[in-house]
Amino acid sequence: MLKMDTFAMGVTVPVHLVLLSLVIGSSQGCYCEHYPWGPWSACSQTCNFGTQTRHRKIRMDEYYSQNFCDQLCTKQESRTCNQQTCPINCQLGDFGPWSECDPCVKKQFRTRALLRPSQFGGQACTEPLVDSRPCFPAKLCNIVEVDCKNKFRCESGRCISKTLECNGENDCGDNSDERNCRRKKTVCNRKYESIPGESRGEVLGNSFNGGQCTTVKRNETRKLYRVPANLEAVSFQVTDEEDDVTSDFYKDLTPLSDSASGSSSSTRSGKRSSGIPFLFSKKTRVQVTSSSSLKKAIKASHEKNSNFIRVHKVISVANFTMKESDLQLSDVFLKALNHLPLEYNYALYSRIFDDFGTHYYTSGKMGGSYDILYQYSSEELQNSGLSVEESTECVRTETTKRVLFWKKKKVSTRCTTNRMTVTHEGSILESAERSVSLVKGGRSEYAAALAWEKKGAFPGHTVFTDWLESTKDNPVVIDFEVSPIVDLVRNVPCAVTKRRHLRRALREYVGRFDPCQCAPCPNNARPVLSGTECLCLCPAGTYGTDCETRAPGYTSVAVDGRWGCWSEWSPCDASFKRRRTRECNNPSPMNGGKPCEGQQEEEEDCYISVFTDRGAPCMNDDEAKREENVLIGEPESGCSRPDSPEYGFIRNEKNQYAVGEEVEIACVSGHSLIGYQYLRCLPDQTWTQQHIECQPSVCLRPPISDSVTISPFKQQYNIGETMKLSCQAGFIVTGQTKHYSEDICVLHAVSEQNVTKPSCQYSAEMCLGVQSFHFLHAGPCHGNSNLDWAIERAKLSTNSLKKVPCGYDTCYDWEECQAWLPPQVKDSEESHYFSGLLFIASITAKLYPAEGPYADKGDSLPLAFEQPNLTLGHGPTGSRAAHFSTDLDTSLLTQPIFITNTGCCTSAESRSVPSEGHGYYHLFTIDLSSSIKQNYAFTFCHPTKFQLLKPTDNSEKADDWKVEQLLPERLRKTEKVWAVVNKLSNFHTVLNNHQLLTLGEGKAISYAPLY
Repeated sequence: MLKMDTFAMGVTVPVHLVLLSLVIGSSQGCYCEHYPWGPWSACSQTCNFGTQTRHRKIRMDEYYSQNFCDQLCTKQESRTCNQQTCPINCQLGDFGPWSECDPCVKKQFRTRALLRPSQFGGQACTEPLVDSRPCFPAKLCNIVEVDCKNKFRCESGRCISKTLECNGENDCGDNSDERNCRRKKTVCNRKYESIPGESRGEVLGNSFNGGQCTTVKRNETRKLYRVPANLEAVSFQVTDEEDDVTSDFYKDLTPLSDSASGSSSSTRSGKRSSGIPFLFSKKTRVQVTSSSSLKKAIKASHEKNSNFIRVHKVISVANFTMKESDLQLSDVFLKALNHLPLEYNYALYSRIFDDFGTHYYTSGKMGGSYDILYQYSSEELQNSGLSVEESTECVRTETTKRVLFWKKKKVSTRCTTNRMTVTHEGSILESAERSVSLVKGGRSEYAAALAWEKKGAFPGHTVFTDWLESTKDNPVVIDFEVSPIVDLVRNVPCAVTKRRHLRRALREYVGRFDPCQCAPCPNNARPVLSGTECLCLCPAGTYGTDCETRAPGYTSVAVDGRWGCWSEWSPCDASFKRRRTRECNNPSPMNGGKPCEGQQEEEEDCYISVFTDRGAPCMNDDEAKREENVLIGEPESGCSRPDSPEYGFIRNEKNQYAVGEEVEIACVSGHSLIGYQYLRCLPDQTWTQQHIECQPSVCLRPPISDSVTISPFKQQYNIGETMKLSCQAGFIVTGQTKHYSEDICVLHAVSEQNVTKPSCQYSAEMCLGVQSFHFLHAGPCHGNSNLDWAIERAKLSTNSLKKVPCGYDTCYDWEECQAWLPPQVKDSEESHYFSGLLFIASITAKLYPAEGPYADKGDSLPLAFEQPNLTLGHGPTGSRAAHFSTDLDTSLLTQPIFITNTGCCTSAESRSVPSEGHGYYHLFTIDLSSSIKQNYAFTFCHPTKFQLLKPTDNSEKADDWKVEQLLPERLRKTEKVWAVVNKLSNFHTVLNNHQLLTLGEGKAISYAPLY
């Protein structure tokens, strides 16, 4: 530092301070605090990160202007406020309609759905989801009793062996097997205690002994226990070793939640009614927590940025294995099953899972599990100087020595002399914020005493010993394998029907506790649904009520993807499969977050009911012989049941049919019936012989490997539709990956232009009812040939009563499928057919009393006068039109008719000016008064020959071409002509009149009266 001596003062002053004083003296800098801040404004939002602002109180005085305060002082400041997430109140849907009165329970039910769980401190739901009321049933209860055959039937409906009657034991559960006994026999000479364990909500009747007196001894107490009939094997052996004490470190509670839902060996696992999953140790498959314990741990993690260390130890006192079959149900479970209705009712069927759970134990260990979760401040752990491995081992060793009282265990000095433990007398356990008891088994007061709160007395060896001794008489299942309780529903009334309903209710039950209903949590926290409330599992580095607060150093912006809720199941398709999908959008992965784990689509087997709903049938397990499988002899009269075609079934199926009775053939979904669907029983005991076939109408999704992706992914595809096959990363495509549909030319009715479209796209739009496109021809479009007629045909189709699919096209009133032209006559006969509809090309007429020409396309006029002159015609689009003239006799009509100029149609044989011998299509539209409208389609099926006369002035105008002769001479006599008539409902008598159209003498075309 430079220094200088000031001789006047005799002191040393730094040079830079002198320079600074000179600068201040010359610039007079602004002191901004001279202008104080105003108050903060109200927060812009009550939640979800609002903002506040404040402004400096500026006075425009001389000091402000001379010292450049305007440039140097900040005039406005802002800050965040109300950072907490907005509370979401629980919302329930409206009650649905009351169900039909159940004849078995004589009640009606209605349910409502949980639309939105409460979250972020929102108001919880307190109202019930199910409501019921008594009623008077209109149906009989169809529950059929199980046939006990040669067994004894209890009053509860249970079937037991007759050897169990009057043996002094309540084998029925309702004691009905011990009534009216003249003499009772004894099974065991003395009474034995039952094997200790939980009995609350039990599914299996473990008090049923089956008339056997089998016992097992506990070595340490030398007590004898009676073994129930449901147990295959049971043994007592206390296991309490030092080496099985384990400890785990968790940055947050997410790994605990990930290890939920049951043991690894169970084929299927369920969830409890609370919605909180079971938690199991990944190492020992031991159940570690209940819903209240996990909830307490989650709420504790919200208070500060925390890490967790878990210590657990299993004390086994017994092993057991259940029988694989013939299990005896508990009386309370059997009564619950018997009271289930035959009709599916979610409210009643889901109560089974609320009361008894979703699974039962098939084998396992009984005893207790010492399981304590310690919560530590993340900051204190980091500053302690201990690594993660060291802190985890310190917790384990101190627990072993101090709580379990294994004196041989030595504690490292690093565990007692670090920055965290020095203020807690060298104890790393007491350095924790608190501990949460996840203990299972033993007496509840001892299990609760093992938990610890800071500043309280730490539970020592005495508390642990008391709990350990209590587990011997109060054990719980701590390690197990399970199976669904639905599998136990056998040999009860209507067992097959009830199993089917229970499986349906289980799918719906599990879906109601899916956290997909929760909103995304802040800072990539994991949502968990607890009943009707959503909680957030905070990741390491975050804390707060909803994990909204970040610890210093937490900078991650990644958002992991989470699944939205499953869609509804699709209908059962032709392959007897149904599917559902879900999207990874709650939220979608962002900023490098992980994608959703699991499948986007699920598929399961299903069945198609081909019968009308006559109420749920009562189907029992012993119904091995069904009506359709019973062998009967040949009937004396009538017919036996016919064979249905492949992919078909008989609607009114039974074993025998009377003479003259009909059966109806129908096809399963995805197939169309070809042929007449009814068969009649003939007197010779045979059925009418005709070809019936169920042809596929769609293509099912082809089987593919897991590495191939189909786009678009659908259940079924229309004939001709295209799908694309692609490979996942790391694979290459081999073979053809596309299936093409042919191009077709269609008319766009709005723009009146022809366009080329893929046939699959056109067919899909037709299936959806899109009528803006009309088929022209196969193959791509070339120019505008035949476009005028296509436009006219599209307009006329709107009034057609007949709309029959015909390939890509649709047939209307004047058309027949596969008969655009009638059968052609050989050229050697020098004759052709007229086929189609007559039409009006121009009209010249006198109206009474006025007169005048009417020839515009689309005009209509009444013909209420004698002998109107009509010019009928036809002609190919884009070329000259040929015309002919005739007279219309209206004398037989009782009221005026309306004739509309509808334009031209085309020749199917020639696209140019027709030459001699060519036939044409004709269109003729008649409207019967303004209130009654009807179209007639006339098809002439007679050979004819006519000649086109060119005008003498060699004019090339289309109107100058004339037809010399329309009909041959032999048709001028009165003769019937085939006519196809489409009628309205009030013209039902038309079809009974065979004189629809006759050709009168001479040139006149006569129309018989139709009303």
